[in-house]
Amino acid sequence: MKTPNKVRKRKLEPSSTPEDVPYCESPSKVSKSDQTGVFIPGNHEAEMCYGGEADLHKHVTGCKKNPGHKAFIPLKDFNINCLPSRYHDDELMSETIKTLAALTVQVKTKFTSLERPEFYPGTQVPYPCYNDRGSHVMRLGTGRVEGVYKYTESDRKTCRCAKCQVSATPSKVWGKVYVLTATHVVFDDSEARQTRCVLGFDDNKSPVVSLDGWEVEMADIEGDMCELSYVTCDLELVDELDKMYQRFDGLCWEVSNKYERFVDVDKLTVIVSHPHGCPKQVSVGQWTHKHERDDGRYYWTSYWYTTCTCPGSSGAPVYRLGFGRWLYHHPHSGSNSEGNYSGEWRY
Repeated sequence: MKTPNKVRKRKLEPSSTPEDVPYCESPSKVSKSDQTGVFIPGNHEAEMCYGGEADLHKHVTGCKKNPGHKAFIPLKDFNINCLPSRYHDDELMSETIKTLAALTVQVKTKFTSLERPEFYPGTQVPYPCYNDRGSHVMRLGTGRVEGVYKYTESDRKTCRCAKCQVSATPSKVWGKVYVLTATHVVFDDSEARQTRCVLGFDDNKSPVVSLDGWEVEMADIEGDMCELSYVTCDLELVDELDKMYQRFDGLCWEVSNKYERFVDVDKLTVIVSHPHGCPKQVSVGQWTHKHERDDGRYYWTSYWYTTCTCPGSSGAPVYRLGFGRWLYHHPHSGSNSEGNYSGEWRY
């Protein structure tokens, strides 16, 4: 079994229309955490369902972080008017966010690893779900499709999805879908094998596709970033996701080139997530400051932002205006006294 360290291997009832949803302004006071130093984790935002999925309605209506969820926009209601006025005549930004949403997935985990540590590395801060080790408590988060690999007969490997594992003739042409989320949502292989990735959960009437978890490709406890792989022999889905991923990559560069001069002006930060296990919601805000860490090999950053999140948003993609392919990987991690913050990504 691999122990992660930095090792490679319901409906939200909107109480306002999209036009009424405020664009969250950056606070005038900048926290000291924009200086290089030690980062102390806050509250994680995986949704814990100790009573099963029946808990979710209670969690939505009783939410204390964002009562009423006014700043969350259901995906079907999202349009360019939900963005700052600078972008109201530009479908490029709207298309970028909608393509990101198409890659956003719900992550459902039904097991908690025995290998979870008691504390975050180098701290006395309790690590999420340590007391749930060995249990089958449902944990919900969000993730994003990070890439696709298509196997052919020349690879001489057969599909390992649930259907093929019980088939006398498993498919020789199949795909592996990579999903980025937070490590506290899915910690290691023992959790990954009891995790499902739900695609297409745009609203309560959307047809969804579920993929079976296979393994953790990479996990970083300190940076709270995890890459999972899912397997499927649904080649139409594999091709569609690959096309969507390539499209998003291209759109990020287009936006970056067009709006580079506004990166540090607007500090636009958009998150697509499944708060409280509900259908996809879009929230819009600004990043306020960043934390920097140099481990001697890589330069790591994490960001704080005003963009709204709730339990269930852990692992959600944090899109920041003007950043291209290698700089949009930050998954949402949690919140503390300084605001909502992301996991780390390296330069």
